[in-house]
Amino acid sequence: MSPLVIGLTGGIGVGKTTTANLIKEYGANIVDVDQIGRDVLHQDPDAKAKIIKEFGASILDKAGNIDRARLGKIVFSNIEHLETLEAISHPAINQTLARRIGKQDSGVIILDMAVLVEKKLAYSQGLPMYQKVVVVESEIALRTKRLRQRGLTNAEIEKRIRSQATDRERSEIADYVISNNGSMKDLQSQIKKLWEEIETWRLNVTNDCMSRDQRNK
Repeated sequence: MSPLVIGLTGGIGVGKTTTANLIKEYGANIVDVDQIGRDVLHQDPDAKAKIIKEFGASILDKAGNIDRARLGKIVFSNIEHLETLEAISHPAINQTLARRIGKQDSGVIILDMAVLVEKKLAYSQGLPMYQKVVVVESEIALRTKRLRQRGLTNAEIEKRIRSQATDRERSEIADYVISNNGSMKDLQSQIKKLWEEIETWRLNVTNDCMSRDQRNK
């Protein structure tokens, strides 16, 4: 048996984490890839040293930890800086993901991740660790409203959205699309339908594993 691994992605401010939490209510194991990325900044000594060497001591707070807000202002204003950060952090993130996925031998794993289309994140040996992709979309006005409530300025919002893939690029690789433009009740209804689809995917994964095991006997 193997778990069904799903990459859940969407642009900043679409409500991706809210969606993940609703899916969790059906029994899925949620892996917050963005949190793993944050952990790498603080807990991986090699990655942290490389990041400080690349971007300078000005990104550190008084305690000597990387200040994500300061680092964000640098990398989201220059695509080359963002690519440099990703080149340092993504290998460490992928190693952590591979370990976590390897510990679960069944069920559903949701990789809650902002960056899926843009880079080879959640990859192992050149292949994605996920079998399916679910994309969350939301109108730009709603996204902007949510992000302003989180304290971002319009300029910061524009830079971050511009640094990510477009809805069209995401939809081209999506197996399922969630439209988060309505009420919480509407979103919950969509998640119920998504879970029904996930159950079908799980059955297919189980059958594939059984067929492979029989061939290997």
